[in-house]
Amino acid sequence: MINGMQHIGIGVRNREESYKFYNDALLFSVPMSKHEGRCTGVVPIIEKDETRNVIISMNPYGGAAIEVFQYTSKTPAPVPKLVDFTYNGYLFYGLAVKNIKKSLDIVKKNNGNIITSATAFTPMKDRDWRTAVFTDPFGITGIMVDNGSSKNSGIDYVAIGVSNLEQSITFYNTFLGYDVEIYKYEGECPEWDGLFGKDRKIKRALLQRSTKPQGPFRHFLKGGMIELIEVEGNSGKHNYEGRKWGDIGFMELCFDVSDIKGTVDALAAKGVQIAVPPYTQNMGQKTEATFAYIKDPDGSLLEFAEIKSLPVPYFVIRSLVNPFTVKTAKLLKML
Repeated sequence: MINGMQHIGIGVRNREESYKFYNDALLFSVPMSKHEGRCTGVVPIIEKDETRNVIISMNPYGGAAIEVFQYTSKTPAPVPKLVDFTYNGYLFYGLAVKNIKKSLDIVKKNNGNIITSATAFTPMKDRDWRTAVFTDPFGITGIMVDNGSSKNSGIDYVAIGVSNLEQSITFYNTFLGYDVEIYKYEGECPEWDGLFGKDRKIKRALLQRSTKPQGPFRHFLKGGMIELIEVEGNSGKHNYEGRKWGDIGFMELCFDVSDIKGTVDALAAKGVQIAVPPYTQNMGQKTEATFAYIKDPDGSLLEFAEIKSLPVPYFVIRSLVNPFTVKTAKLLKML
C-alpha cells in the first residue's frame, strides 16, 4: 500500500555543500538518516557497485524530505549541456511557501539563483496562486508556490516531463493512486518561459491522491502533488539517458509504502516494469528500510521505501520534530 510521497533524491558533487544550502535556505534541517556505504541493492540500475555518502533530511513543517546523494567511488556525471526541459524525466520540485519574496531573498542569500520573480501560476490564476523559479547553487531547479499556505514546508510537488500526457495520467492514477485531477491545461505558460522557452505550448495536468497519507510517517507526509508536463517539441529522450542513477541531477521520487513486497508483486502482475526488486539496507543511525524501484512509461525511476526500524520510537520523533524544537536545536548548534 502506498502511504504518501516520502522524499525526492538529488545526485550532487559534494554532499556537505549541497546539504548546507537545503538546510540553511529551505529548512530541511532534521536529518533522518546519514549513511556512507555501498550501492549493492541498486546494481540492476547502475550496473556496477559503487560507494556513496547520503543524507535524508526533512522540514519540521512537514512535506516530503530531500535525499542528498554523492558518489564517493567515482566522479558523478554532470547533466549534459544539450539536456533541457523538453526532455522526459524529473524537471523540478515544488515547495509551498507563505511569502515568495522573502523566501527568494533567503535562497539568494545562500547562493541560490533566482530564475523568475513571483508571477501568476497560469492554470490557477483564478485562485490567485503565484509561483517563482530558482535553482540551488549547483543548478538543480525548484519552484515556490504561494497557494494560501500559512507556512513554508517541505516538498509538496514534483514536475515530470512525459511524452504522452494521457498515457501518463492513466499510469499515475491506476498504479500510484493519483486519482484527483486538480487541473488539466493546454497553452502557453509565461511563468515558465525561462525554463521551456518563450511562447512554447505546454500540456500539463496536476494530480493528487484522494487517500490521506497513511503509515508511520502520516503526521509528516503530505499526499504530494505530481504535475505531468508534455512540452511542444518533446525530444523523446530521457534526461538521464547515458547517465546512471545517482549522477548529478533530480534522480528519483520516493513513496513511503507498507507491505513493499505485496505492493511490488501486485504492480508486476499488472505489467508495471520493476527496475529493482525489494532489498533491505541499513541506512545508518539504527535505521533500516526495504527499497524497490519501478519505472513510469517514459523510464523515470520511482522508488518505494518501507521503514523497518528507527533509532528511537516513532512517538518520540513525532514529539520532537516540530518548528520550536528544531529552531532551538539550531540556535544551540545541535543541528
